[in-house]
Amino acid sequence: MDVSKPHSDIACEHERWDINADVVGGHYPVKARGTKYLPKAYGEQTAEEYKSFRDHVSFYPAANRTLTGLLGLMFRRNPVLENTGIIEGQLKDFITRDGKSVNDLAKEVCRAYLTTAYYGLLVDHPSGTASSAGEAIAQGIRPYVLQYPAHSILEVRRGAIGAKKGITYARLLDDEDTVRVLELISGVYTVTIYRKIGGTFVPEAPIVPIRNGQPLRAIPFVLLSEDDLIKPQPSIMDHVVQLNLDHYRMQGLLTSCHMFISTPMLFAKGVTGEEGKKLTVSPGAILAFEAENADLKWVAPSGDGIPSLERQLERIEDKLAVVASRILARVKPAPEAAETEALRQGAENSVLASIANHISSKISQALQLVADWTDGSDVRYQLNTDYLPTKMEATEITALFNVYNGGGMSFESFFYALRDRGVHNETLTLDEEQKRIEGDRSKAADAAALLPAPVVVTQREEQAPPVA
Repeated sequence: MDVSKPHSDIACEHERWDINADVVGGHYPVKARGTKYLPKAYGEQTAEEYKSFRDHVSFYPAANRTLTGLLGLMFRRNPVLENTGIIEGQLKDFITRDGKSVNDLAKEVCRAYLTTAYYGLLVDHPSGTASSAGEAIAQGIRPYVLQYPAHSILEVRRGAIGAKKGITYARLLDDEDTVRVLELISGVYTVTIYRKIGGTFVPEAPIVPIRNGQPLRAIPFVLLSEDDLIKPQPSIMDHVVQLNLDHYRMQGLLTSCHMFISTPMLFAKGVTGEEGKKLTVSPGAILAFEAENADLKWVAPSGDGIPSLERQLERIEDKLAVVASRILARVKPAPEAAETEALRQGAENSVLASIANHISSKISQALQLVADWTDGSDVRYQLNTDYLPTKMEATEITALFNVYNGGGMSFESFFYALRDRGVHNETLTLDEEQKRIEGDRSKAADAAALLPAPVVVTQREEQAPPVA
């Protein structure tokens, strides 16, 4: 078996991923594919005529706008990274080999996952001789998160790892000349790199990564997939992409009709011999033929089918709007009781929120592997899932303050609860707000120091003067 070829369960999804990537990419990648997405206007159309026709057909970028909107919702508020160790202190701004921050990594993962529903993260640690974690990091010997988009995942297997179930084998494409094989051999994590030499992939000596002087007993590879399945599943963008292509093809039919009716056709009758081989017609020209029954006629197509095509285009646009909007669960127009509203808001009330939580848990898992390789601190990463924000009422603010004042929540939780419900600007951070509070206190103290000293009135001065 060619180590660089994907497993059949994954290879069959490549075309779907390519189509999704093209349509999400918009005008240029779609038109570059030519007849794959837009058929010829008629069978005998030459390459030059087809290019002119294709250039006249407009492409409606519905898929791109939908994906951009979904990403905008997921990152409307900054993701939350909870860590008191080395990731928060030193690594969060440089978590990948090419210098991406944790948030930059999350954005790339979200964009790719929404399009393909398949992605991989590998935590890799180069070997070194540093005597401490701090010295190793200073030398650049530290764990990094490696990214593997859908096309780079060649094969994944799951199996029993002790009493748990986990990944026991993964084959990944680093680049066109390098394949990385991860596997558990006798329960020990082993890496084998295959490099292309003379058209053949040749394995190098296996590597056994060490952590705290011991080999790893699990593969530090995190697979993002729908329902955690090994076999890829349809993505949230699939239906939007297909409708977008239907719209493009329908627009092609409408464009060909417009081109057809915009130029009247010349019909000739009774023209024979040399004079009928070539007819050149220009405005104001007079054509004369020797045959008595010769006749020329201009025929203009009526275009009766154009309104039908335009209505069909409108219907597809309506379907696109519905599919894109129903990705989020809409608020019901009927009034709800306060308890029902609280339950509805507290639950994962949208497909997008569910995906955001799934991605958050997988990124948290990868970051936890980084922390385990360094200081062992706990890590949690969470994307925004509040897509239908509502302003907090005064009574709610009072109730929340009473909980905080009574010791039922921290000031940090109190602040973020206010910010997430629109009381504060959504870009305001806790540190910025605390600096503002300290600044206001300092200003108040300075203002108080400028006030004149209070006048002390004695009891005797308060008595009324005697009457003469």
